[in-house]
Order: sequence, then structure tokens, then C-alpha cells
Amino acid sequence: MLINNQNVRFWWLFTSPFFIILLGFLTAVFFNHFIGGWAWIPLAIVYWSLLGLFIWAFKGDKSLGDWFKKSKKAPFWVTITMLVGMFPLTILIMSYHLFDSIWLIIFWLMFALINPWFEEYYWRGVLLDGLLTKFPKWFAVSYTTLLFVISHPLMWGVFSYASKSYHLYLYLSVAGIVWAVTYLKTKSLRYIILSHFIVDIGNVTVLTFLNIYVPPTM
Repeated sequence: MLINNQNVRFWWLFTSPFFIILLGFLTAVFFNHFIGGWAWIPLAIVYWSLLGLFIWAFKGDKSLGDWFKKSKKAPFWVTITMLVGMFPLTILIMSYHLFDSIWLIIFWLMFALINPWFEEYYWRGVLLDGLLTKFPKWFAVSYTTLLFVISHPLMWGVFSYASKSYHLYLYLSVAGIVWAVTYLKTKSLRYIILSHFIVDIGNVTVLTFLNIYVPPTM
């Protein structure tokens, strides 16, 4: 009976990204009809709440601190992780002048400070750890990265042009793989969360949600 319960828990975790993305998509579509790009706020609340729920439900005996412990030495992957994080800073350099309201700056910083924790504890923490109990590393990394990438156009892309850019898909694919491998090498999300924070800063997320910033290629 215990084995069956473990199997049920595993398959709930395995399919949880589809549930999260579906509810996120429905939230984005509903609120986009009424408030346009500002739908990012209710979407973020729903998305983070769902991630938090699944983190709590599937973390098992692990504490959140276990994922944030001191990293094992893997200087090459830590360096690559930080370089991946710094790449989008070029967007910030080119578009910082678009922050014409203190509220845009506050929302931008708040999103960057909150989002990496929920996403990394779920995608590279709970979900990746769970998949590794039944699947090889290549599959676990590929599965988590693919659904992480797909979540962006299906949720944020409902109202954001930038979130439907093929350049973003390519970048997120590389970032997702690098972050996953770095987690496997270091056994810690410490540098990954920092890298993700820098990405959300560089991507001027709130400006892209409101289509104040649209990539030149679109």
C-alpha cells in the first residue's frame, strides 16, 4: 500500500506542471479580457500560489533550507550559470529609460525578488528531485526544462508579445538546462536563484508584460 501511495504521489508531481500551466493560462485569459497586460498581477498571484502549494505538498522531509545550503564545488557550472544570468542585462541597458513611473520600478523589483524563489524551488527543486527517483538525469532535465519553457508563452504570452518571442524560447531552453545541470552538480539552488534574479532584472519583466518594451525583432 505504501508503494502505491508513493506511486500516486509521484504521478501527481509528474503531471503537476500541466495543472499549473492550465490554471495559469485560464487566469491570464480571463483577466486579460478586463485589464489587458495588468493581468500579470493576478496571474503571478495564482502561479506563485500553485507553485508554493506543490512545493509544500511534495518537498517530503526536506526543508527549504536544504535546497539553499552551501554549494558543492563546481566552479565551471557556477560560472556558466552566472553568465547566463547576466546575458539579459543588455535589454535593461537599452530600455531603462522606459521606466517612467515609480510604480513600474517597484513592480519590476518586486517581481524579480519573488519569482526566482518560487520557480526554482519548484522547477529545479521539487520537480527535478522527484523525477530523478524514477527517470535518468537526461530525461528529468529535459522534461523540467521543456515545460518551464512552454509555461512562458502559454501563461505570460497571453498578454505579452515578448513572451512569445522565439529568441526567448531559445534562451530559456539554454538557461533551464544550465540551471538544472548546475543544481545536479552543486546540490544547491543558491547560485541558480541568484542567476534567475539577475535574469528577471535584465528582462525588464513588467515592461514586457505591459508591452511597454517589445523586442526589436517582433
